[in-house]
Amino acid sequence: MAFKQFDRVPNHYSGEIIQRIKDFRQEEGKRSLAPTVLRIGELEVLVPRHFGFCFGVERAIHMAFSALETHPDRDIHLVNEIIHNPLVNEDLRARGIRFLYDSDGQRQIQESELSSEDVVLIPAFGTTLDIESSLQRSGVDTTSDSFRENYDTTCPFVSKVWDRGEELGREGYTIVIHGKFGHEETQATHSHTEQHTKTLVVRDAEEAAHVAAYIMGRSSVEALVAEFGDKWSQGFDATTDLQRLAVVNQTTMLAEETAQVAGILREAMRERYGDDQIDKHFADTNDTLCYATNWNQNATKALLDAEPDVAVIVGGYNSSNTAHLVEICEQVMPSFLISRAEELLSATQIRHFDIHAKQTVVCDDWLPELPTRLAVTSGASCPDVLMNCVVERIASFYGYGQTDIESGLVSLALHEPIADPV
Repeated sequence: MAFKQFDRVPNHYSGEIIQRIKDFRQEEGKRSLAPTVLRIGELEVLVPRHFGFCFGVERAIHMAFSALETHPDRDIHLVNEIIHNPLVNEDLRARGIRFLYDSDGQRQIQESELSSEDVVLIPAFGTTLDIESSLQRSGVDTTSDSFRENYDTTCPFVSKVWDRGEELGREGYTIVIHGKFGHEETQATHSHTEQHTKTLVVRDAEEAAHVAAYIMGRSSVEALVAEFGDKWSQGFDATTDLQRLAVVNQTTMLAEETAQVAGILREAMRERYGDDQIDKHFADTNDTLCYATNWNQNATKALLDAEPDVAVIVGGYNSSNTAHLVEICEQVMPSFLISRAEELLSATQIRHFDIHAKQTVVCDDWLPELPTRLAVTSGASCPDVLMNCVVERIASFYGYGQTDIESGLVSLALHEPIADPV
């Protein structure tokens, strides 16, 4: 798949500090996963090799701004949030784009309010076939080449999962989708895939283990129906539809977690049918993982080798890939998910989103005293300008200004681990 840079990703989404770091990495250490070190006095800011906007997000934003530019006199709509970032969605609303559904999935603009003269954009997550049918009833031809080229911003890596699911379904496999059932992308994948085969959504290894227990005869069909009855396709019959499985994923899930889910189900098939029958009953689907998700997660893991004292992760609170970056960081240090720099209330207080409690909380004494090492990264739907503002604000808490930051940018370096003495 060819990648490109888009000329209509707005400049106001960029940030000077982050751009300087990106430029540095293009010239130095491009192939290394070692983080970049920005030294601001006694503050070391560590930035991973990969972070921020991915190809699919850049493509979606490019298409949205192209639609605004091309059709200044037409009503323009988005099915729902184009990506999971409040700044971008608020920006598009301010420019006149209306959303058909709110963030809770409640319809805001009815079928009768749309017409064939309106422009409707499908978000980067894709959408369900039911919603596409609704758009067609309103006169929006979602099947035309023009629509697909100009208004369907579905990430190509999401479409790849759909294509792989269709291929495997036609081969007779039931598709297990590793994802969050309520997430827009998982809903879209479920909708597209169940046209070709039976589908089941599992959230994590624990849920996969429950499915595996039934396959191995250690759990009842009643228990399975109670847990998954609203998470599988219509007409799903556990007694017949769990005999051949293939796992695909919501592309922003943790790669190792998808591998774990697949491993649990593969082992269940091996135990039930034997080693010599495993290829018939379980399909290898590693090729559905998103490259950007893997890059960001691997770069974040490499960041941990530098042993930061604290991590700040910037992104939307409903962003799945961003939450997974938090999960990686919090294994070794205090880690805080914030949506923008204003959440940094002071050097002693931070308002952040607790990904486990699913709520915003205020934490005291979050920022270590100097000298300290701070990790800063962002999710795939986060504009660089937000991360830029976070770095500036944290530096200011320590009394550092633009001159100090500029001095650090001049001397950017890769983090080089100190070798253990022989």
